Amino acid sequence: MKKFHIALIALFLAVIILPAAFVFAGEDRTFSDNENRMLQTAPKLTFDSILDGSFQNKITDYISDQFPARDTWTQLGSQVKKLAGFKDIGGAYLGSDGYYMEKITPDKVDETNLNRNIGLVSDFVQACGVKTTMLLVPATGTVMSDKLPAHAQMYDAEKLYNTVKSAMPDVSFPDLYTALSEAKTQQQVYYRTDHHWTWYGAHTAYKALLPDGKYEASPELFSDSFLGTTYSKTLDPAAKCDDVYISPVSDNLRVTADGKEIPLYDMSAAGEKDKYKVFLGGNYGETTITGGCNNGKTLLVIKDSFANSLVPFLTADYENIIMLDLRYYMGSAKQLAADKGADEILFVCEMSSFANDKNMVKLGF
Repeated sequence: MKKFHIALIALFLAVIILPAAFVFAGEDRTFSDNENRMLQTAPKLTFDSILDGSFQNKITDYISDQFPARDTWTQLGSQVKKLAGFKDIGGAYLGSDGYYMEKITPDKVDETNLNRNIGLVSDFVQACGVKTTMLLVPATGTVMSDKLPAHAQMYDAEKLYNTVKSAMPDVSFPDLYTALSEAKTQQQVYYRTDHHWTWYGAHTAYKALLPDGKYEASPELFSDSFLGTTYSKTLDPAAKCDDVYISPVSDNLRVTADGKEIPLYDMSAAGEKDKYKVFLGGNYGETTITGGCNNGKTLLVIKDSFANSLVPFLTADYENIIMLDLRYYMGSAKQLAADKGADEILFVCEMSSFANDKNMVKLGF
């Protein structure tokens, strides 16, 4: 019996120690294609980092992120939970018809920060003095609530929309919740395996924004093998791939991102896990798009990644489009709007992201 206990203890220690040993001995991975995020690499040990607790937090994240065969264990864990009847895995709801929807409960909406952002945007709009429109994009689970599992909670998109709209009477607010809810009966407006909208969803937003918009071309298939961010939370082998479509645009377009010329569509994304990167190749601080038409109109877009697949439509209506992602842009948006002679300003962001965004403070620079 004593030998058995010793063997059991040895096995337990091996299970604890060996994976950690592999973590510290192996070469760190810096990026997860499946999760589409940077991974925590080995943190630097300093006296200050120990005192403020940041080292302890980072070392925990480091072991988690660099754990051997992390994706395999995630997939196995998801399968066990799925068999056990779980409908919420890794922050994603397992919906009907193959939908994996990001779990954003009401308590995940920071109302204090929301009110601050409303004030920041209001001050920015007043300072710029040009026509401003805000596209508040509802999350998949709010529009596709009929696909949610029973008793699943999501934030109230209609309430959040009305709260922001009523606080900014000088800003136009197309009702995307209603537009997308109506459009979903005809076409797929959100990806099943990703949190973004599809070509049809983005086009629905475009028509809500510009009912008389001039973009008319039909979509072209880019990929039929997209497994996006919400799939990556579960790595469910039963997931079915999404189709990704792109919008044909003028050959005269010129696109620059942070001063470097890039294509509007990064076709190399076909060989990458994140097929949504076909739109501009990702996110940048400042992106400019010119030459789509010849009407002299300039549009400033304050955006998150939902705008990446929307903007191609807008090239038919604005000769100059300047996109700012405040997560990466460090300049003055007000000064840029003045310097570029922006005729209109457009905000494009998912509702809960707008509420929780800490970067809107940059609008005051």
